Amino acid sequence: MKRYEMIVAFLILPIILLATDAFASSEGSPWTTSMLLWRVVNTVALLAILVYVLKNPLVNFFSERKAQIQKDLQEAKDQRDAAELMIKDYQQKLAGMEKELDKMRAELKKSADAEGAKVIANAERMATSMVDAAKVAAEQEVRKAKIELKNEAVALAIELAESLIREKIDDDDRKRLVEEYFVKVGGMK
Repeated sequence: MKRYEMIVAFLILPIILLATDAFASSEGSPWTTSMLLWRVVNTVALLAILVYVLKNPLVNFFSERKAQIQKDLQEAKDQRDAAELMIKDYQQKLAGMEKELDKMRAELKKSADAEGAKVIANAERMATSMVDAAKVAAEQEVRKAKIELKNEAVALAIELAESLIREKIDDDDRKRLVEEYFVKVGGMK
């Protein structure tokens, strides 16, 4: 216990004892000062035992959970970085394709005679379709990577929520929830 908490406890204890003395002195009261004092002592002892027994498991649980969350975040970051690298790679490929297409157009213009106009038109159509196809492929890969990341994040969140619910809810909580549900359903009639 910290020094401040001990001082507060020693200041509050006499106030509680005086209040219980006044309460116990009223006529017909079943409470006595010693009875209230023992209840306070028992409560404090129970709380001290609970803190002593549950402190290490709770600290371990939360430190392990923190480590798992950090690991999951790092994995998600790595996957996002990989997706960004793929996007950059496709953009570079697109830029290279456009340069190559320009080069092909220049060569075709030099070598075109009678069929020059027809060949150029075909090359432009092919270039446009290749660029469009490459753009579509890049966009599809980006969408696919985003969907995979989103799905994995959702799956991790569902697993986390499910494990937290399973860990936090015990039989008493389940019984209480069922009883509250029946009370609410009964009150709706």
